[in-house]
Amino acid sequence: MKIVRKLLLGILVAAMVAGLTINALGATEAEAGKTVTVTFSAKGVCGIDGYFEYSNKEIFKSISYRNDSKLAGDIANDKLELYGASETDVTISVTVTLAADAKPGSSCDIILTYETSDLDGSVSDWKTLTKTITVKEKEETKPAETEPPETEPVTQETETDTTPPPDTTPVEPEVDYTELKRQQSIATSLDESEYTINSWFNMQEALIKAQNLLKSIDQGEVDEGASALEAAIAALVKVNYSELQKAVTTARSMTDTYAHGELWISLFDLLNEADNTIKSRDQKAVDELTEKINALAAELSKDSENSTGKTVEVIKEIRVEVPVDPTDPFCNKPVHKVWPILFIVALVIALGLGVLILLFFIKRKKNEKDDTPLVDYDISDDEDPE
Repeated sequence: MKIVRKLLLGILVAAMVAGLTINALGATEAEAGKTVTVTFSAKGVCGIDGYFEYSNKEIFKSISYRNDSKLAGDIANDKLELYGASETDVTISVTVTLAADAKPGSSCDIILTYETSDLDGSVSDWKTLTKTITVKEKEETKPAETEPPETEPVTQETETDTTPPPDTTPVEPEVDYTELKRQQSIATSLDESEYTINSWFNMQEALIKAQNLLKSIDQGEVDEGASALEAAIAALVKVNYSELQKAVTTARSMTDTYAHGELWISLFDLLNEADNTIKSRDQKAVDELTEKINALAAELSKDSENSTGKTVEVIKEIRVEVPVDPTDPFCNKPVHKVWPILFIVALVIALGLGVLILLFFIKRKKNEKDDTPLVDYDISDDEDPE
């Protein structure tokens, strides 16, 4: 009887201590060396960006973050960046372990500064949430009350049962996380920019669920999470930019002409749009833009053929140097006929100038005036006769 009572009393004390520990985990007060979790929530958002600050980080031994929502993204280095394709409620858990030497009464404010976005892409103003964790005094466990030993009658002899009581401690099943961790390693090694947004978002959802299963003690649940993550990785769709890049290269190699100004302006607009489309990770948008660029390039080529002609025959004269006799009347050396022609032209010009000069002097001689008086006049004829 004594042994059974002591065993029951020990189990009761252990349950009380476990209950105190569980209560401490959900509160904002904890003893030094204990672990406590606080949560931050936002409702109906498609994305959330922000950062954490601490007023007295020295009282913490370690800090970890967990995203308890459907949004994809990451929380690291005191910064968070989560995003999704639909509105959902967000809960972010911050789990801290207090340092063993943290002084009772000391506290730390955990401050989250964040902004959210909705389906329309509108971004909210910056907001702030604060949680406070305080170190409390260690609670002294009271010794268990023991009943006074029972006195046995002297006249009776009792045999003491020395058989040890059965071990009633629940045995936790061993869970194999090997495959789950392997799939997580594969998922985290992938490059997000190579896959479409929708398929990447679905894989991230499966990855978050798999990360939350690392503490599960249900082997079936763990195996199911590993299979779901493997299927999500296999369903990832890579974005194929090769046809778009080929179309852009072909369009840029074409020669610009003023005759097709409007077509070239439209083509340049599409080429500028290609830079953004390559970053969109939207296969449908990539294929549609590729088709537009190819169609416009084909139209430019066809219009160029109609305006300039399909074929232009170019005949180029090739001069062949062969020995020629200058005295040959059919000589095809132009220089052999130039000098006689120049001599004849010069002779004609010289004769023409000579004739002009001769005519000039003849005309000048005819125009010279005769100085002989027209009347025979004597001054004596003017004297008055007496």
